[in-house]
Amino acid sequence: MPQYLPTVHEARPQGEGRVEVDGNAAGHEYHSDGWFELDQQARTMKWGSDGENRYSGHLEVKDGGPQALVNITLNFDPRPDQEEAFRQQMGTRDATIRDGLSKALESIKNICEGHGGKVPSQADRINHQGYVS
Repeated sequence: MPQYLPTVHEARPQGEGRVEVDGNAAGHEYHSDGWFELDQQARTMKWGSDGENRYSGHLEVKDGGPQALVNITLNFDPRPDQEEAFRQQMGTRDATIRDGLSKALESIKNICEGHGGKVPSQADRINHQGYVS
């Protein structure tokens, strides 16, 4: 997870289907517990948090000929006090989320193709004072 998810710096398994994640988004440290479900045969991944944000997602990889097609569904209901952080990052919550998803997929592509790694999102580049570094 830390190799491809923007803002994630560390992830630790907590047992069967459980994960603990630490990171920094827009200068704010976070810690989250959640669940993670992988079905290699169906080529799907599902995840979600237990924390104060209602956050979950589903990823499916389909054969697209010479390329893979990836479909992602993300459900995110942040706390009201987080709207200002989203505004500072990209102007809106949706733009911030799209930026993070885009950078995660670009990172995964880099890793799979063997020419690069994690691509930082705008949330990775904002320090605790709100300035882009």
